[in-house]
Amino acid sequence: MKYLLLLILILPASVLGQRNILNAKSPDEIGQKTIDELIIGEDEGPLAYAYVNERDVLFSMTVWESIDLDERVNFPLYFPADTTVVRVERRPLIHYLITNVIVAEIPLNIYTSSTLMIEKPIDNLKKDLIYREIKEDIEGIGLERIKSEGPTPKLFLLNNNMDLGEYANYDETDKEKTAEEIAEFNFAMESLIFENNLLEEDEYYLEEFNYGDVVSYKIKGVWYFDKRQAELKYRPIAICPVIETPKSKKVREQKPETPPELIDLFWMFYPDTREVLFEAEAFNEANTSKPVNFDHLINSRRFSAYIYKEDNVFQDRSLKEYIPENALMQLLESERIKEKIRNKEQDMWSY
Repeated sequence: MKYLLLLILILPASVLGQRNILNAKSPDEIGQKTIDELIIGEDEGPLAYAYVNERDVLFSMTVWESIDLDERVNFPLYFPADTTVVRVERRPLIHYLITNVIVAEIPLNIYTSSTLMIEKPIDNLKKDLIYREIKEDIEGIGLERIKSEGPTPKLFLLNNNMDLGEYANYDETDKEKTAEEIAEFNFAMESLIFENNLLEEDEYYLEEFNYGDVVSYKIKGVWYFDKRQAELKYRPIAICPVIETPKSKKVREQKPETPPELIDLFWMFYPDTREVLFEAEAFNEANTSKPVNFDHLINSRRFSAYIYKEDNVFQDRSLKEYIPENALMQLLESERIKEKIRNKEQDMWSY
């Protein structure tokens, strides 16, 4: 009887590997919402945030946190990194963010920083997702062909009737130009060569972003005490994926000891993403037949994160600025800030 009971307890986890798998009449129906869910109206949209009267906020604090995707509790945000091994209804968080920036009919706005003041052009985002390097020292292809037909990248472009724009009158022989100006010019010429498809695929190395390159997420949110509800609440404001650059991946293939280069890919105003993330579902280890949508996962703080910055009088300086080169003390400072928030909630009550 003991073993029979164990079998009954284990069986649902293996059978209910995906939603609607028991009632599906064809493979196409696996992963779709069930009739009950449609009738109840679970797909109507995310629960709207309640209006908060500023007079009801006894205190508030803005914090910036980092969600490390190496932590097991954060795996639902990261996996599946390889989408070829799962069905289309299972995708990582980064898939829905990038897809609705680049592919969507009405793209979500993206910004360069958490202040959400300066928008980031889509072209700049696409450049961050790809790295191409012209092959050198191979006869007849890549840089050797550019030299033979140019002999400089600028002349190579002109010989192919390309418009150089602001660099049309650039003087390559001017020795007074700074190293930064020369590097900017060389980068612009190389970009024009690639944008106009003047090289064959075997003439350059190509490295592209994939979902496995996301190493963490940064999230900006506000903790506040609502006296009308008499509770401490959290409201996410902005979210940002942090990735290893394709160029860094290429460099580390040749020099594995090189530390990875990480960048903030873009910042998004979180309320703009709610409709998208409500329809996007993450894996639920507790009950695999009942996925949890990403909007609920983030709003309910079902993730592990550490604070790396809080709003302060010193221009919102980060922990690394006043506790440099000491990861342990930075972690302890993060815990101190969390404790400060909890203590403020306790101060609202008297016994």
